[in-house]
Amino acid sequence: MTTETPSTPPTDTAAGLPRGRTAPLDRVEADRLFRDGVALFNGARYWHAHEAWETLWRAAEDQERPFYQGLIQVAAGLFHLQRRNTRGARNKLGEGVEKLRPYEPVHLGIFVNELIGRADRVLVELRAGHTPHLIPPVIRYADAARGDRSR
Repeated sequence: MTTETPSTPPTDTAAGLPRGRTAPLDRVEADRLFRDGVALFNGARYWHAHEAWETLWRAAEDQERPFYQGLIQVAAGLFHLQRRNTRGARNKLGEGVEKLRPYEPVHLGIFVNELIGRADRVLVELRAGHTPHLIPPVIRYADAARGDRSR
């Protein structure tokens, strides 16, 4: 007779975290990584922005993970577009936009709605079969003076 146990996600036995997850970051480090990612993104260094945000995504609480994953996917889509991979660009941009929509209009101090609007314009061109000339979108802070990090 065999005994079945409920399925649980694989864990990193050393930290007790699900595989691929890391311990939470302190607020100062998380803010630095987020802002570094935005600066890299705004400099059209999409791969590097993706890497900075991936660190945040791995350490984020469950309710924030889709936000970071959306940023990562938008950056990946724009990276594909830089490389003229229209299929990869279309897929990643579309996935990223859908993940970011619940965080509109502003989340963690950035205008998510503007980023989605710019990505949607690129998607329209891609879905029409065109390879748009990439005018790099810029992520804007909602209130840089106050450092507002609310939705």
